[in-house]
Formats: sequence, C-alpha cells, structure tokens
Amino acid sequence: MKLSPTARVDLGQGALAFPHPPTVCLRADGSALCIATLRTDAGWETSLIQVQTSGEQRRLALPEGAFGAQPVIIDRGAAGVAVLVDDRTLVVADEALSSATTVTIPDLFAATDRERRLTAGGIARRASDDTWLVVLTDPSTFQNARTIAALRVDDATAAWQSAELLPGDDYPMAGGRTSTAPGGVAAPTIADAIEVAGVRFVAAQGSDTASMLKYGSDFFTLAELDAAGRVARRVFEASGWKKQPGKHGIRARFTSDGVSAILTPVFRTGEWAGRQRLVRLSDGALEEIPPIRGAAGFAVADVRAGQVVLASDDALLFAETAG
Repeated sequence: MKLSPTARVDLGQGALAFPHPPTVCLRADGSALCIATLRTDAGWETSLIQVQTSGEQRRLALPEGAFGAQPVIIDRGAAGVAVLVDDRTLVVADEALSSATTVTIPDLFAATDRERRLTAGGIARRASDDTWLVVLTDPSTFQNARTIAALRVDDATAAWQSAELLPGDDYPMAGGRTSTAPGGVAAPTIADAIEVAGVRFVAAQGSDTASMLKYGSDFFTLAELDAAGRVARRVFEASGWKKQPGKHGIRARFTSDGVSAILTPVFRTGEWAGRQRLVRLSDGALEEIPPIRGAAGFAVADVRAGQVVLASDDALLFAETAG
C-alpha cells in the first residue's frame, strides 16, 4: 500500500493533542469529523469540527462534560451528526452543524442496573439493531475502559439500552496494576468495538490502561465474537509480553468502512519499531502503513473506501491509497 497526500488542513496549535489517539473519522462525503480543543479568549473550548479537503471548516462548540469524560462522535449519515459529551449529555446536530440541540440521557443505571460510567472517546459504531456501540470506563477509575454499551438515539431523545463486560477467561490476561473491574470481575480493557454485517468485533488492549501506557501491557487481542459475546475467532493476538524484555502495547481503532483495524504501537521498541499496521478483519492479514515523506508527526486515524485521514497534534492530512 502507498499513501499519496491530497490536502493538509491546519486546525490550530495543539487542537488534537488530547486525548490521544485523537477522535477523528471520515464521512461518506469525503470530509472528516474531529474533536478539537483550542484556547480562546474565554478559556479552553472543545468543539466538533467538520473538515473538507478544500480546507473549509465548520465548528460546533460543545458543552463541558463530566470530569474525565471524552467526547464520542456519532456519524448518523444523512440524519446528521451527534456528539456524546459524556454519559448523560448528547448534542444532536444537522449535517451542516448549523442547528444543534442538547439532549439529556437518563442514567445508565435506569436501563442496566450498572453504576455510572464515563465516555472514553472515539467513534460510536452503528449496530444491527440501530443502536450505537459506545465504549465506557469503569465508574471508579476512568482510565480503564471495559464496558461496551448500546445507546439508542433519535432527534429528540437518547437512552442507554444495555452495558456489558467482555469475559476475562477468553483473553490472555496476565494481570496489571488493576486486572479486574469494580466488584472483582475479570474483564479486559477495550479500545474499540464494531459490527460488520451483524458480526461484532472487539479490540481488547490489556488488563488495565495505566499499566499499558507506562509499564507496558500484558496482551492485545482483536477478536470476532459470537452471539453470546464470547470469542469465536482471534483475528490477531499478541500475548506473553510480561515475560518478554522491553515494553509492549497496542492501541486499535476500527476503520469507518468496517474492513480493517488500525493498530498503533504504544512504544517504539519491538518488531514494529513504532510503525502502524492495518489488520484485515476478514482474514487477519497484516499490512504495514508506510510513512509519508514530510509528514513526520502524523499517524493514520481512519480509512474509508481508499481515502485516508492522518492526524498530528495540530492538523489533518488527507491521502489516497494506491497499490
């Protein structure tokens, strides 16, 4: 695969610096949606930005969310765009981001008997029952994102439908600072979840997030699940890292076209030397993502139908695939 850059759009110094990886996705019309935070005269402001390859930008300022919550983009296609600011606040907008409504979501507990959890950022994925899959954190330690929740959204209301943990005995967990969810349930942390033609895939990135970022993780598993939420097929897996020298860890984000997952090493050591890979969901084939000359500091954030968007701390870079 070769990447040919087509356009670069600057968003402002440090706009995409936090969270990491940045929340960016490609739309069917070729534009990109991203969550950006910039300093204004009134202080820091977090916005949803739609970016065209021409450089045109539309911005929608977002309300402040709960401490520790990271916004989640919901691309509703022709119905517009929504942003889950936290687990109780949804901003629903039209396609042009010119008209927006803030919707209050009933507590997660009302639908699931679960304690409050916070949004972990990223992109919500449409499920076969027309709900949206959202990754949520533990209620007491917001760094550990273990819960996959289903959210139903329309133009005026939103409600949680379910929340579940992945069964720990399906994954090669070797422990970390915190290897269990509150209540002692063994469950891995989750990077992303998606459904493709009614089949669910998940990316589990270790026993706990803090250890992955500082000391290295114990495993990474990209899996296809069965109807009961158990692992039916291991698309890609690496484990045994606690017994190997060096620090290891992989972040993952499914592509908007549902074809692949983008794997990003947390550290620059090891066989991949910090370079990203694409793994195809159908057969687990791995492909290295080549660097673009003059684009140091950019990393692939999404792929859709031959179009690629890369992100740095300050800008988006659009590219096309060849070969």
